[in-house]
Amino acid sequence: MRKRLDLIYRDNYTADNLYALEGFRVDAVDYLLKPIGYPAFLKAANKAFKLHQAGNKPSPEILTDTDEGFFVKSDYRVVRIRFNEIKYIEGMREYVRIHLTDSKPVMTLLSMKALEEKLPSRQFMRVHRSYIVNLNRINMIERNRIIFDKNVYIPVSEQYKEAFQQFIANDFL
Repeated sequence: MRKRLDLIYRDNYTADNLYALEGFRVDAVDYLLKPIGYPAFLKAANKAFKLHQAGNKPSPEILTDTDEGFFVKSDYRVVRIRFNEIKYIEGMREYVRIHLTDSKPVMTLLSMKALEEKLPSRQFMRVHRSYIVNLNRINMIERNRIIFDKNVYIPVSEQYKEAFQQFIANDFL
């Protein structure tokens, strides 16, 4: 009798909707609660099939974007990043660190290329393999380096130098 109660307890334990958040953290396509009804199962199966047919899965880290910003997953939180709050973005292999004006940097699992495609090109420019800068936040440029603070120097690499110099030339008096 004891084992039967244990199985029932475990089944009820796994049916808890609090574990849905963990499912999204591991990039689950959908989350089904017990008892699973056929319509819910069919909807989840169709969703998985459409993703499989498309040949790509949606970027799990950029959830939605708006005209003024986007949401990213960072640790176990979803954080809203506004375009005008970004100073610069630093690439760190498969992660990026988004440096903000008034708060601590936000680290998220995302590629520089995916993030660069989401950012408005009139406001952001890639100046190095590892850096994207907010053009509206640049205060000083010295010897092919963008200076944000006393301690923050962003290099402009040869690959991106021409496009960056063109931007400066357009705003130069």
